[in-house]
Amino acid sequence: MSQIALPLEQTPSPDHDGYLVTAANAEVHRHLQHWREWSHHTMILTGPEACGKTTMAASFETESGGLCLDEASDTEDTEIFHLWNRANSEQKPLLLLSAKPVSKWGVLLPDLKSRLAASLLVEIGPPDQAMIDGLFQKYFNSRGLTISEDALRYLEKRMIRSYAMVQSLAQKMDALAIEAKKPINLAIAKSALEFFDAGDEKVDS
Repeated sequence: MSQIALPLEQTPSPDHDGYLVTAANAEVHRHLQHWREWSHHTMILTGPEACGKTTMAASFETESGGLCLDEASDTEDTEIFHLWNRANSEQKPLLLLSAKPVSKWGVLLPDLKSRLAASLLVEIGPPDQAMIDGLFQKYFNSRGLTISEDALRYLEKRMIRSYAMVQSLAQKMDALAIEAKKPINLAIAKSALEFFDAGDEKVDS
């Protein structure tokens, strides 16, 4: 399975489509590697927006040849039910993705409720500092850039700790650096964080 383990010195190449593994998602990564052990061949993976579910799913599909359903919470009960039955009939693993917990999917079909309840359920936790640093480095590395250590440490103490904020801050720092024709340094990090602290743009946590 394609993935990028820390330490951060081992940064991904620009064309690498892997994902970082830290304590925040280590359990998920372990279960994805051992898909043959899933109860009823099915795993439900939940987690907040921008936490890497789609990238992890892409690696899973390549490695296992299994089935994957994105945004399962927005899918009709019958479609999920048939997909679950197909996976078990064909002895293929099925990965269901959702930003919402299963309790909020609004499942009405009794047979589907029982099948989901019997499936493996794993959640991606909030980003730890290793994940935050790694995501910033991966974002800028993919653009042939680097982010300075003092910029990372400044953001570490002040930013909202969420995947969505990491993504938004990285995009803002990138734009500011291009505009100022400067590297991603402490000044750029301060300006980007001030942009969000001032309420110029809302980021869901």
